[in-house]
Amino acid sequence: MKPKFAAHTPPRDSDTWHGLKQHLQKVATRAKQFAEKLDAGELGYYAGLWHDLGKYNFNFQKYLEQCKAASQSEDAEPRDRVPHAIYGAKLAAERFEPLAPLIFGHHAGLQSYGKLGDRLKEVDATTYQSVLQNAALDALDLNISSSAAQQLMGLFQDKSGYELLLRLLFSCLVDADYLDTETHFDPEMAAQRGSRTTVKKLWESLQVAQDQLLAQAADTPVNQVRSQVYQACTEAASLPPGVFRLAVPTGGGKTRSGLAFALAHAVQYGLDRVIVAVPYTSIIEQTVEVYRSIFGLDAVLEHHSAVKPDEGNEEDARSRQAQARLATQNWDVPLIVTTTVQLFESLFANRTSRCRKLHNIVKSVIILDEVQTLPAKLLKPILSVLKELCRQYQVSVVLCTATQPALEGETPYLEGFTAGTVRDIIPKATAIQHFTALNRVSYTVPIEAWSWLDVAQSIQQQDQALVILNTRKDALAILDALPNANEDYIFHLSTLLCGQHRRQVLQQVRDRLTTHEPCILVSTQVVEAGVDLDFPIVYRAIGPLDRIVQAAGRCNREGRRPQKGQVIIFNPQEGKMPPGEYRKAFEETAILLSRENLDWDDPSIFETYFRRVYLGLDTDANKVQNYREVFDFPEVAARFKLIPDDTTPVVIEYNDRASEIIHRIQRYGLRSGDLKALQPYLINLRNREFQETEELREAIAPGLWLWQGNYDSQKGIAIGDMAIVRDPADLIF
Repeated sequence: MKPKFAAHTPPRDSDTWHGLKQHLQKVATRAKQFAEKLDAGELGYYAGLWHDLGKYNFNFQKYLEQCKAASQSEDAEPRDRVPHAIYGAKLAAERFEPLAPLIFGHHAGLQSYGKLGDRLKEVDATTYQSVLQNAALDALDLNISSSAAQQLMGLFQDKSGYELLLRLLFSCLVDADYLDTETHFDPEMAAQRGSRTTVKKLWESLQVAQDQLLAQAADTPVNQVRSQVYQACTEAASLPPGVFRLAVPTGGGKTRSGLAFALAHAVQYGLDRVIVAVPYTSIIEQTVEVYRSIFGLDAVLEHHSAVKPDEGNEEDARSRQAQARLATQNWDVPLIVTTTVQLFESLFANRTSRCRKLHNIVKSVIILDEVQTLPAKLLKPILSVLKELCRQYQVSVVLCTATQPALEGETPYLEGFTAGTVRDIIPKATAIQHFTALNRVSYTVPIEAWSWLDVAQSIQQQDQALVILNTRKDALAILDALPNANEDYIFHLSTLLCGQHRRQVLQQVRDRLTTHEPCILVSTQVVEAGVDLDFPIVYRAIGPLDRIVQAAGRCNREGRRPQKGQVIIFNPQEGKMPPGEYRKAFEETAILLSRENLDWDDPSIFETYFRRVYLGLDTDANKVQNYREVFDFPEVAARFKLIPDDTTPVVIEYNDRASEIIHRIQRYGLRSGDLKALQPYLINLRNREFQETEELREAIAPGLWLWQGNYDSQKGIAIGDMAIVRDPADLIF
């Protein structure tokens, strides 16, 4: 039987309505629990208590009854929705203004203060008073304590800090609302939430695994450095929380050692989780594989940005899509591996599905792997948020890369971390020793520019070689220039291949390298960072200095070859250099390469290099900070894009497993778990690529398309000349 005031209709095959007062009180309690990590528990409580106040509107209750009747008769649901969030927002605007935008946006997302003000003026006074009277009749206490306002003071220092606080409180509200709604509609799924492990257990497992690894490892110079790096990381873990720098030469074991620091540091200071953010999906796949081999399959949350949930209005929690959205992961686990896109675009997002996880970033260790890949034009807002997370929200940040960017100190072009506050996990003198000890390659820079045919002819003289190009289009051009490109020992790697295809290519390449069989790999930058390959020779098209050094990390990686590996840096006659920051980095690299005394093994050269790259670039080119300071949340989200063009995923029917998932979706619709299962079979197309391939794809669910065009076993998805000259598709994904 329906209560007088309900929050949601019954689930399918049930007559149990979701009581409104019960829902409000449970969301309030849970939001308070989440917000206590922000020292803002009372603010979270009132946001939860007031968020669905508008459902005390009799018209909304009639709407729910119509929805229930429609579900029983299989009729279409009522088209005219009854807004409810605005009434709770109006109460907040009258009694505690900071909560108004959170309540107003808890379904449609955070809106601008201007839009909120306009909507508040439109509220019907009679309906609003009726809502308040009905809430009082339901014995809901709408009074706010005096301590709530006092709690707000001291939680921020400036407008940007206040904006971040609002985002985190919004996250507390949204997650609490989703979780209670999920408990009503899908109690079995709700019961499965949470993690069976803890940071402490993960740290104990890693220690056991490390002891086993050391017992089996050969006593080589490379393994000696890796052991020293690991030990330095565990010793530094006791340092007070803040910002850390982990400079390790390529092949020095930073994936494992960086995690050791993070877990030990989290245990030491009672932090809840470790978030590893990486720029390439290929690194995610490899990193997750390493971590799962240590901790088990279920201990690591792998969160790609490849699948984006439908971002329509989430009022209708009855529909199948809404239930799938309720299952969106909220990072309530101790170890997450994600992309820098997912992490930072969530921190600047305004939609509920993106913001939901943010409160679980509080009290965490964030490892920014290959931190040098963060785009210069967004560094100002990125560093602003990171500094505030460290200052106020018990977050430690690890800047992890062999090619450390210049992110410390304030200069005319960049407001970095406060000078002297970034601590080296490995002392600089020791780091130089490590870089020297792992000097495993020699660099050659041909004087003359090379055509694609020149590159192809040089590659053909090698049994095993890796060639890395600046763009996907250039990689395809090299394949076309190879007369024997169809041979089974010639491989291609780029984001034109779906994730499962890339995994298989990498495994085939590793197998051939291990057994000393012929192997030529033509790749884009996806192979440069975090991918464990060991070629005797690497060809790298001239590009940013840090990319060249990362490429060299795929050459003689284990240091077991009798001679040094060769890295050939060639200047292509053909192809186009990607514009903007990439071209600026290329120009600075060309200047450095002209020096006769360039010391490739000195990690300090990168600070000078990056300072020169940042000089003259606008580190807030999209004016994100300006819009943060006026609390225009949609505009901030629109302007903060690590990849300039939005992308849309298409599904590749790559193997039987992909076919099985696709057919299930076509038959039953999109269900919880389907999006995660599809991740290995997705390719993100840029807007133009997506629009111009309309005849080559079929919608199989809202927001999800099946690719029906050609998919080559070597080159991947066939988008022809649309593989345009812009590197972000392979840089950050």
